[in-house]
This record gives sequence, C-alpha cells and structure tokens, in this order.
Amino acid sequence: MPDITTYTADVSICSQICRLAIQEFGLTDAKNVDVDIEYAMENYEPWFVRLQPKMTVPVMDYAGELIGDSKEILYYLAAKHPEANLYPQDDATEIDAFVSQFYDNFLFVGVFTFGHLQGRSEALRDFIVMGKTEVTQQKVRALAEDPEFADVAGGKLAEVEQRDFTRLADPTFLARADEGIRAMLSTLETSLSKSEYVCGDSYSLADIVATALLARVHFINGTEWFTSDIHAYWARMLERPSFESANVVANFEDALMAEQFAAFVDQN
Repeated sequence: MPDITTYTADVSICSQICRLAIQEFGLTDAKNVDVDIEYAMENYEPWFVRLQPKMTVPVMDYAGELIGDSKEILYYLAAKHPEANLYPQDDATEIDAFVSQFYDNFLFVGVFTFGHLQGRSEALRDFIVMGKTEVTQQKVRALAEDPEFADVAGGKLAEVEQRDFTRLADPTFLARADEGIRAMLSTLETSLSKSEYVCGDSYSLADIVATALLARVHFINGTEWFTSDIHAYWARMLERPSFESANVVANFEDALMAEQFAAFVDQN
C-alpha cells in the first residue's frame, strides 16, 4: 500500500471527489489533513502554499509525488490502480465526456453554492465575505511581502483584491448557475434512464463525480431537483461504504462551515 496523504476541506466539492476516489480505489490507509478554506483560510498559509502554489484544495501526496487537482487525481489513481476497474476502457469515452462536462462547468458550482448560501441570511453572507474576501486578502498580502512567495502571491493578490463575493448572489448571475447545474443533472438523468450507473453497468470515475455533484445540489436545496431515476441512484450512493468514510457533505448542518458560522454569529 503506497504512503498517501490528502489535503482536503470537508465542504469543497473537489475535495470530496478526491476523498471518494481514495476510498473507492481501496486506499483506505490514506491519511487526510483538513484544510480550512472557509474561516481561517489555511490554504493561504505558507506551509500549504509550499505544497500547492495555486493555493487550492485538494492536494494528494502519493508516495512523495504531489498531485494538486481533483480531475488529475482521478486519472492518476486510475492509471496507478487499474485493478479497481473504475476506468474501464469500453466506457472510457463516455466517462471522459461526463467528467469533462462537470469540470468545464465548474464555475457554475461555485456560484450555485455561495450565491444561494448568501441568500439565506445577511449573517451568512457576512461570514462568507469575511473569509473569502477580508481574511483572504490579508493573508495573500502577507504572502506577497514574503520573498519566498512573492512570485506566486503577486498574481493571486491582484485577483483577490478585485474579488466581490456578493456578486454571486445577483439573481441574473445565480439563474445562469442554476441553469448550468440543471443541465448537468439532465445529462445524469439521461444516463440513469438507461443504466444503473452513470456510464454503464459498473461504478466508475463518473459515479465519483456524480455523487459529489448530487451531494452539492442536496447541500443547497435537498432533493427538489432530483428526478425519480436520480432519487434511486442517490439512495444507492448513500449506501456505499465510501460515502461515509469519505465524509461526503450533503447537508449544511453537517459541514464544519456550520460550526464556524455559529461561532461567527456568537462573536458578532
């Protein structure tokens, strides 16, 4: 068994994809390091930037090799562990298409998540803005002043100083994100109307991505957008051992963010 450590955030959808992949590939001895990307913004701490100059989660350390992108992690593990049969060549084209659709539309996932969360209350909006804007700007400025990180932090600083997370709650912007999410659900429904899994008759990389997608939709609006086929599929995914062991977060109250938000309200 290779020595594996993953650096993930509980509510991050890409982190959930990474953790699900680890479990489904049978790498159950892997260690997980939690990275706070909502409150303390640990992804902008020097120790993390040394691992991942892009300052994003997840990051997987696979026997000393660092892979810092969830899509790359999926295919890396498929190549390292073909015996798991999560990327069968007969279904590879279909799997690639589904996975690519998700990542090509990833911007919609972020807007869908944080746009709708801000709409729940002014306090939750303030909490999100504090971490994603105020704390982030403070930490990236500190990185930019450090000669070790000046190069990687300079470009990031220009980006975060222009950041306005409140824009994500704009109704027009949010409607486009909802449409993008619904389009992915429509693709999923078409697949599930023909087979038990997303791409054929066995669990694959596509199902890892689909599970994380459905968990995010459920996180925001429950099963309101689920068709009968998606309902049935979701129930099957909930029963897989990997769902619990990977800490797939499908409800706001189960996320670390909920605890952090409660503490933020108490302090303010």
